[in-house]
Amino acid sequence: MLLGSLILAAGLILFGYNRRTEYIAGKVSDEALEAVQEQIDQNPHAGEVGSDKESTIKWQDTFYFGVLTIPKLDLELPVQADWSYPKLRKTPCVYTGSIQDGGLVILAHNYKRHFGRIDSLSAGDVVQVTDATGYKYEYLVEEVFTMNATDVEEMTNSSYDLTLFTCTYGGKARVTVRCVLQNKEDRYPVIDDSNSM
Repeated sequence: MLLGSLILAAGLILFGYNRRTEYIAGKVSDEALEAVQEQIDQNPHAGEVGSDKESTIKWQDTFYFGVLTIPKLDLELPVQADWSYPKLRKTPCVYTGSIQDGGLVILAHNYKRHFGRIDSLSAGDVVQVTDATGYKYEYLVEEVFTMNATDVEEMTNSSYDLTLFTCTYGGKARVTVRCVLQNKEDRYPVIDDSNSM
């Protein structure tokens, strides 16, 4: 009975810790989103094709790639330009690739406010990425599936333009969402500088 009580207490403590961690991550994401979106909006060329494809936005010593929007899940999240485990506790991160090379991979924890519901996406759902210059790219979900945690090569080397992934509960597998860019010409937009002089 004592052992059962200890296990129950440990479970409650872990549950409370996870809920608090998720709450903090949601709060940080909201604050970062507001700051990142404000900087994008203040860009005089926001929404136009930017000439600096590798540009980022800096907020509180962190560099952000842009904003990820998933209308079906009512999610709008800032995305950090690179990843580490401490960074993942705050917002989604670019795992590898870029929009330009056609192999952008974004990961996040399975918090409900992050990628905890991406397994409910289905083929044809819209996913949008707004880069640091304010240029918006639209993708359609092609497939949603689960792969082994060890399939790193398969995760990062695919023919898809965008991949989103997160851990399943327990961390043994990865919920994976593959997406296709709608306008392929957006990947290498042509910059018209003829009127800039």
